Amino acid sequence: MNFKPRGPGMLSCFLLGRFNVNSRLLTTCATVTAISLLTFCPRTAYGQQKEVSLPDKSKFHMFLLVGQSNMAGRGQVTDEDRQPHPRVVVLTKQGKWAPAVDPLHFDKPGVVGVGVGKSFGIRIAAEDPEITIGLIPCAAGGSPIASWEPGGYHGQTKSHPWDDAMDRAAIAMKDGTLKGILWHQGESDAKEGLSASYENKLHVMIHRFRTELQVVNIPFIAGQLGQFQERPWNDFKRQVDMAQRRLPNQIANTAFVDSDGLSHKGDQVHFDATSYRRMGLRYAEAYLHLTKDPDSAKDLWFRIERTVAHRGFDGKMCWVHARAGIVPNKDRLEQPLVVMTMQKLLLSGSDVFYALNQTLNDANGQWTPPLENRNFDRQLIGDNREMTICDFTPKWHVKTRKLLGIGHTVVYQDNRVMHVRPRATAFAVFNSSTNSWGKWRVLTMPSAARFKNAGAGSVQRYDLPNGEILLPIYFKEPSKKQYATTVLRCRFDGEEMKYIEHGNELTIAVKRGLYEPSVTKFQGRYYLTMRNDDAGYAAVSDNGLDYSKPRKWTFDDGTSLGNYNTQQHWVTHRDGLYLVYTRKDADNDHVFRHRAPLFIARVDPQALQIIRSTEKILVPEAGARLGNFGVVKINRDETWVTVTEWMQPAGVEKYGSDNRVHVVKLHWNRLNDHQQGN
Repeated sequence: MNFKPRGPGMLSCFLLGRFNVNSRLLTTCATVTAISLLTFCPRTAYGQQKEVSLPDKSKFHMFLLVGQSNMAGRGQVTDEDRQPHPRVVVLTKQGKWAPAVDPLHFDKPGVVGVGVGKSFGIRIAAEDPEITIGLIPCAAGGSPIASWEPGGYHGQTKSHPWDDAMDRAAIAMKDGTLKGILWHQGESDAKEGLSASYENKLHVMIHRFRTELQVVNIPFIAGQLGQFQERPWNDFKRQVDMAQRRLPNQIANTAFVDSDGLSHKGDQVHFDATSYRRMGLRYAEAYLHLTKDPDSAKDLWFRIERTVAHRGFDGKMCWVHARAGIVPNKDRLEQPLVVMTMQKLLLSGSDVFYALNQTLNDANGQWTPPLENRNFDRQLIGDNREMTICDFTPKWHVKTRKLLGIGHTVVYQDNRVMHVRPRATAFAVFNSSTNSWGKWRVLTMPSAARFKNAGAGSVQRYDLPNGEILLPIYFKEPSKKQYATTVLRCRFDGEEMKYIEHGNELTIAVKRGLYEPSVTKFQGRYYLTMRNDDAGYAAVSDNGLDYSKPRKWTFDDGTSLGNYNTQQHWVTHRDGLYLVYTRKDADNDHVFRHRAPLFIARVDPQALQIIRSTEKILVPEAGARLGNFGVVKINRDETWVTVTEWMQPAGVEKYGSDNRVHVVKLHWNRLNDHQQGN
């Protein structure tokens, strides 16, 4: 229930009932009563500020901006920041509504600057053209969470942060509806003797906000402390961070927004202006997700962060097949070690690959230089014939606690791929004590002729709780043209992988059949996606082995997805199933087989269609193809998609490609984790 504004006398009584009777109380009551008695007309111009016209109360959505300096803002103000938005206003220090221009806050007039509020307000206003956004700045630079209690005093700003925020909220709520609380604070509590009690104080404060303002389930969004390399986190900061990060698990209708990739202004404490604007947008997306109608929402919210692990092109060779796996840290609070494999491609040939390399994402989040693994050197197997491994995908095997990588063999004669050749599924195990891959071995298959050319290259597997592996492969007799797909059930003991059985065999009488399959499980069913020369195909299964008749991928309006002659892979979240793919009809006719940009969209698991309205670009196109990629789940908050710019045919660099190794991070909002029990 929202707080109903009252006359001056009633407002004074409301404040008296909320605070203990002391000198601070009397001052507060007198001040609020005086403000309430002023001629308070937000539609009237005052000072040098423009006239503000407010809509009906139900259309005036207000947000409380609370915390310390990184909520108040310390970014350099530019002309852009001084430009108002017609439907975003701010409650001034004097308690009047004015156009929202930076700086919004007034806690430390000499240093206050750009913050998160304005970009947040503009983004929310854009969502609904009929609403006006009211920002209520209440942050106090340097304030510890203890000062955000009734009667709490903060010496730096000579203020009572909690009491002042309540006063200003009460004034604002006479004109509009409070819709959310944005919180950015924690630096002052990331200290010995304070960090251990932070989580409990945070929970109590959230409850107090909701109770005092009579908005029982109002969205509360916490922002992450700055992550700056020049100022590494200590255990106290990590403790505060985990308290904020765990909020969605523990308190309903809360969200956490990260500060990944943001920069400081030079003081290693405060964000720069660009980062504040970006952070404001992250708050906005979190709020929009929290308030989205779950019955009508078609898209699970995630934020896309695009990073580059490596780049550089020598015109002769390029990196391909970038795919990653994780080795979890013993301390589950820490980021896991990420192991990404890739290999060099000779540009003057077709699919001419060399030994597997690896690059590691270290404790500081930096990628190590690629290192060649000699166990994956080409092997001489006859006159002018060599063999190596390609299309390799690493994935953590939970049961044995081993990083298991799977690909397939490729045979060259005179450095060209043999047209008629044997092929086998190959696997290797990562040694986490030496950070290196062991020797690769071959999976023994049934002796039938159709399994003489059978491999698991560029696939996604699914590991069962008992440790068995559902491994999709594609196969054919070496002299035949058309592939079929099936899913193997395999046993892995940490060293050896053994075939147990396989499911039904799927193919279509179209060119090379069905190949490069990927499998996942979502809400009790198994889903298979497959490549074909003319279109991507999908099938479903109840047991993981026997699949339905393959059907072409389409959008939910019945039109073709436009994916052809390249792979698709799954991104699986417990609340939503997604497909990553490339397609035509995206202003990409200059890209080889339309293999860029790289898209992601949500799947309707019942109709087995792509929900067009959810489609997003993961990696924009820059001329080079992006069709060979990998997906890795880092943790339940984060999924990465890894892909290289494949620099064929010659000349694609003219569009801006540079053999970048892209690492695209999907940051999930875990709105319902406290309800799911995860």
